[in-house]
Amino acid sequence: MNESLVQKDFRLRYKSFLITENGLEVKHKSLLRSGEYLLPYENVGTRIYKDSRGIYGLLFSSAILGMISVLMYVLRNEGEDVKSSASLFYFGLSLILLILFLITYKQNFYLVKYGNVDPIEFLQHKPSKAEVNAFIETLITTRNEFLLNKYGKTNFSLSYQQNHQNLAWLSNNEVIDNTEFNNMVNKLNLEMQLKQPNKITFDFSLN
Repeated sequence: MNESLVQKDFRLRYKSFLITENGLEVKHKSLLRSGEYLLPYENVGTRIYKDSRGIYGLLFSSAILGMISVLMYVLRNEGEDVKSSASLFYFGLSLILLILFLITYKQNFYLVKYGNVDPIEFLQHKPSKAEVNAFIETLITTRNEFLLNKYGKTNFSLSYQQNHQNLAWLSNNEVIDNTEFNNMVNKLNLEMQLKQPNKITFDFSLN
């Protein structure tokens, strides 16, 4: 089982994730900040969200300056009165802007809950796509087992409505599907009826 994951990138960002009995332990470090925290399984989602961000003006400017550099080089070779340093100057500016773009460019890779809330950020494909995917699969499996054990059993110290709300919460958070929800509600109805045969129960099953 992939119960831990360590990630690093060229920007000196460091992230480590450890699956524990009570939640996901996260540690992170960069040039500007660092920290660690334990994220309860209730706040761990199952959906992947990706996006890419960068200052594309830097990339566009780099391309323009690069073309100017090439143009000056061509004109100089054709005998035009162009100093060799001019081509190198624009090429240097183009390279600097390209490096700045690469530094600011970021591919975001998150594990989120429904509605893209409570994001957990991972470094994409670090150390490899297969290792990240395997870790996330183990995390989701562990999370589902924990939540199912915590909220999926009938608690006779709670009311029927509270037990039903627990099952609905599991369904809404994609721990169980609609079929499993209906089966668990039917089981809840039966257990409550056997425990309190003189009380009326309600069927909140999904159709």
